[in-house]
Amino acid sequence: MIICVYALIRPAPARLNLTGVTGEKLRVVTVRQLSAVVGEMRRAPAPSVRNLRRYAAVVEAVAVRTLAILPARFGTTVADGEELRFVLTSRNAPLRRRLRAVRSRRQMTLRLLGSDPDDAAFRGPTPVMPRSGVRPRNGATQGTQYLRRRRAMAEEARAIPGFEPIRAAVQRFVKDERVEKRSGVVTVNHLVPRTAVAPYVAAVRRAASDNHLRLTVSGPWAPYAFADNW
Repeated sequence: MIICVYALIRPAPARLNLTGVTGEKLRVVTVRQLSAVVGEMRRAPAPSVRNLRRYAAVVEAVAVRTLAILPARFGTTVADGEELRFVLTSRNAPLRRRLRAVRSRRQMTLRLLGSDPDDAAFRGPTPVMPRSGVRPRNGATQGTQYLRRRRAMAEEARAIPGFEPIRAAVQRFVKDERVEKRSGVVTVNHLVPRTAVAPYVAAVRRAASDNHLRLTVSGPWAPYAFADNW
């Protein structure tokens, strides 16, 4: 048997009463005020559409039972309880800080469509995501040069032609932002307070309409994009 980790949470609910992807009973393991939602299974689940949907449903069910959640990547497993406790102990401080950052907040996802080659808005080369472990391409090794290059790369990744009206409209709600650009589709993930979801959506739709922008808005979700692949 192995242990599948679904999410890190804080605080742990008094009762979980949930089952996992394979129907296994889920439980909470807590080490130094850091809790993991886990289930035991014979092997890691296959990444089928059915299993991915079940996983997402489990994570969302856990999210409504706690104030802060960091979803684990699908199929994250450890060999046994000892390995799990080692991970929770060795990374306790940074993971608790990350949980504080997402506490009482949810993820909203915007997708801006720009696959038409004649459509100038939302087009551009695939960027480096701000949260990735990138290194300067110019070979700079000095601290100041390195930081400047990282800052420039982060700004380039966030650059989305025509998107500033949306940012301006929702900036009072947004606590963090992550941007992805792939195959003509720009995805912007915003971390917003749970209580701000409705006004956030209204602001996005109003700004998109006023500025004739093509986008979709979905959520609220557990903060997948802000879990930083712990």
